[in-house]
Parts: sequence; C-alpha cells; structure tokens
Amino acid sequence: MDGQPESRHDLSPVLLASIYEGKTFSADWTSGNFPLWATLLKPYCGTATRIIEVGCWEGLSALFFLNYLPRASLVCIDTFDTTGEPLLTIPSPKLAEFGIDWTKFDSNLERRFDANVAGFGERLEKIRASSNVALAELGIDGRKFDVAYIDGSHRSVDVYCDAVLMWPMMVQGGMIIFDDYQWGYMPGTREHPKLGIDCFLHAFEGQYRILHQAYQVAIEKL
Repeated sequence: MDGQPESRHDLSPVLLASIYEGKTFSADWTSGNFPLWATLLKPYCGTATRIIEVGCWEGLSALFFLNYLPRASLVCIDTFDTTGEPLLTIPSPKLAEFGIDWTKFDSNLERRFDANVAGFGERLEKIRASSNVALAELGIDGRKFDVAYIDGSHRSVDVYCDAVLMWPMMVQGGMIIFDDYQWGYMPGTREHPKLGIDCFLHAFEGQYRILHQAYQVAIEKL
C-alpha cells in the first residue's frame, strides 16, 4: 500500500491495546461502539480520510479513529467545559451506575485529552470552541470532510444545529454518525438528541440514506 501503514480493521488486541495503553479516562462510554464503527468505516481503510468530531471529551473516540484509520486526519471540536451539560446534572449515584467517576470531571479534562492524543502530530487538529462557531468558521473556510461524528451537547437544538452546519461540508458519499439517539435520562424531549436528529433527518429527507439506526444513527450523503 504505497508505503502507508495498513488499516487494522479487525479490532485486534494490538489495535485495542494501542488505543488504551498509557491513557487516562474517567469513564468509557465509547468502546461499545467500536464494532459498529469498524463496520461503517471499513470502506475508508487505507484512505486519507478527513474526519471531524464534535464533542471529543477525553479523546477515546479520537483514538479509535486515528488508530483504526492510520492515514486519516481528524478535527476535534470541544469547549472542554462541563458546565451546563445535562448529563452531569444527573445525581452522582446514578452516574456511578454508568461507570462514571464523578471526581474526575474537573478542569483537567482538556489536559487529559491532550495527553491521551499526544503523538499524532499534524494528523489531529484541536479546536477549543463552541461547535456552532467552529463549524461555521470551517464552512466559511471551505473545509470538506468524509466522516463526521456528532457527540457534543445532548440538547436537541444543539444537535440539530451541529448537523445543519456540518451538512454542506460533507462530500457526496460522506457519512455522519450521530450518538445517543436513544438517550433519555433527562425530563423533556428537548434535552435529548433524538428530537434534534429526527428534525434534521426530516429537513434533509431525500438527501441521504440511512446506514444504521439504533442507539447511534449513521447516514450517507447522496
């Protein structure tokens, strides 16, 4: 493959070890998605895929993308500010049921992200900003992406805005993956991603095909 590393699309122990070795995470919400992502991203193996991620937290999903697709580049957008996040208003005993260490949600979040993704050099671009500002600026700059992962705010209006701003930057055949479609731990549908995702899908009906729809939703731009 013209001197480039081969993509490790079998989720081998070597791949998984490279994701976790020497890294620090307060929780693992992410690895359960790895088999799905491996299937969805398999067509991108061996290509210089341009990926963008909204909501990178401590970098676990970023580490998957960068290790699974070793020729890919990744833009990560996050405020690294946990204030106002609906998930974190859930009482801490309930968070413990999710395997979340409440004590690690602190000002060191961005520092942990930086340490976890260190070593990827120019393959990773971090943007510390709200997604509406960052995505608008990337759109004005004419940036294009092959794969997008939307996992930022859980509020429906934010998810909808992220998707609408992302859509013009997706190439034909590009894929958007939405997280937390079935998440429902807050009172009121506007505090859940599902409403925002459904509204986006309705608004852009006919411009995509659904690749997967369960806890996560993946679509391909036609």
